[in-house]
Amino acid sequence: MREISYRFREGFDAVRIVFIVSVAGFVLELVFAVISHSMILITDAAHWAVDGALEFTTMMALYLVMKVLKRFSWGVLFFELVLALLVSAIVIGTYMVPFMDYINSYVTEPGAGVTTSNPFLALVSLIGGVLTFYAFSCLRKAYAETGLEILKVEYMHAAIDTIASALVTIGIIVTSLTQSKSVELLTIIASLLFMFHSVADIVEDSVKSLLGLNIDVELKYKLMTVLSERFGEGIKIRDVDVRKIGSFYITKVEIYVHPFTTIAKLHRMRLDIMKMFREVNKMIYHVDVIFYPDTEVKRRTRSIKRRAEEKL
Repeated sequence: MREISYRFREGFDAVRIVFIVSVAGFVLELVFAVISHSMILITDAAHWAVDGALEFTTMMALYLVMKVLKRFSWGVLFFELVLALLVSAIVIGTYMVPFMDYINSYVTEPGAGVTTSNPFLALVSLIGGVLTFYAFSCLRKAYAETGLEILKVEYMHAAIDTIASALVTIGIIVTSLTQSKSVELLTIIASLLFMFHSVADIVEDSVKSLLGLNIDVELKYKLMTVLSERFGEGIKIRDVDVRKIGSFYITKVEIYVHPFTTIAKLHRMRLDIMKMFREVNKMIYHVDVIFYPDTEVKRRTRSIKRRAEEKL
């Protein structure tokens, strides 16, 4: 348990650094977006805000898990999903006001100029790209040290956002040099797609969690394989259920054991199973182990005993 808590603490520290980076990137782009009225920068700032919100909820989830690791709590798991959805909805809803004004101007005022006319604004998005790449490096290093799957997801997302920053930088330069509203609109739409990509996974996980459809089949069979290799014919696996809630996994194992297995041995088996499962995936938050007496063994034992008595 101490090792697990240490890994979560290291993950929390890494995500906290990335969250601070996101806040810095958001403030930088928002300031220049307000000064220049560049719709490209406004969109990229909204993207920063969404990513910062998701990193904040991940950071808070890791913090709460560290605090209640020994006491199972469903609220900790759903907290991440609900808060991420709420904050993302607020950010996107707020952004839609200037975006709809821009679209209305684009349609009704074809002679109006672009909102991004200064090529030096590309330096702002370029700095944002450097910050994103720094976040990517921090997360990848933390993942290599802890093996937490949540950090792998975060650093892959940071890699995609680095590409998004490069596209935004190119879009600003091309828009300002050509004064093309079409190029500006395409850049805004591309940035929007990256922002919606950030939210799509959260929405999907939330819907699946609420409907009970978030079953990880691949991880399920990995865990069944580990059980079979560890205990062999000593147990019969009745079922292994693996469900993902937010960034964490909940598992339930049902096993048939010999009817005369002692409580002490069952307790050791339970601890072994919990340790093995968390070695397979560090994000397994709770392991519920249920034992059932193997009635077939009991019937065979009675049959052998009865035949022995008949021979006597």
